[in-house]
Amino acid sequence: MSKIPRAATVMLLRDIEGEPQLFLVRRTAKSAFAPDAYVFPGGVVDLADTLPALHARIDGAEPRETGALFRERRDDALPADVEHPGPLERASIIAAALRELFEESGILMAFPRENTAPPPTPRQREAWRAALRSGKSNFLDILESGDLLASGTSLALFSHWVTPPNEPRRYDTYFFMAIAPPNQDASADRSETHDGRWITARKALANYQRGTLNLVYPTIKHLERLVDCEDNSIAMRLALTKPVVTIQPTTHPDRGFVMPAHLENVW
Repeated sequence: MSKIPRAATVMLLRDIEGEPQLFLVRRTAKSAFAPDAYVFPGGVVDLADTLPALHARIDGAEPRETGALFRERRDDALPADVEHPGPLERASIIAAALRELFEESGILMAFPRENTAPPPTPRQREAWRAALRSGKSNFLDILESGDLLASGTSLALFSHWVTPPNEPRRYDTYFFMAIAPPNQDASADRSETHDGRWITARKALANYQRGTLNLVYPTIKHLERLVDCEDNSIAMRLALTKPVVTIQPTTHPDRGFVMPAHLENVW
């Protein structure tokens, strides 16, 4: 099997009552992947995400816990040319999800290791985010400087998608779901992403149909799965209990990406 870059994406929900609102960011026009499209915050696993010292600062990164979280299975009708991640890779994917979420949305899913210590201030989070974006610090540096534990247990695996072989750039991507802490505000990083916005799945799809919101196929399919969720608890329950079937779409010359009919809304 070829080695396709692992990636992680977080479908972030706003902590409010009523229909779930998700945070989307617009990729820069210069982006190699999905330029100018609205996507969920995320990116590829990098070398710093694989550090054992970083994994030790992630609550929920132990092999037994990640083995239960990464429950994806394969369907014979839709083969995928990727291997299941081992314990080290699973922890690295979780690290990438939390890091990319912080970098692209400003949401830091972490808490002080000592229960009596105060949480990071908005000014501290912004300084850490700037250092992360500039490359002056990595995610481990940030957690160590604040004596924080990153909250891997806040992530629920929603799906596993692999880019088709005929695409110029391929990614082996795990989609997670999480609820944003109530005391943090999400915003685009104004570098790789722009125009961060909270929006319901229903409104995002309606705007896409009107041609006012540029979405890519995986984002559309995930929004379709969430459109009937009446609140965050229902959305999170769906993420925690649904099957996770690895999806590597096939392509059609006229219809673009396609999925076997029996897998629609069951992945």
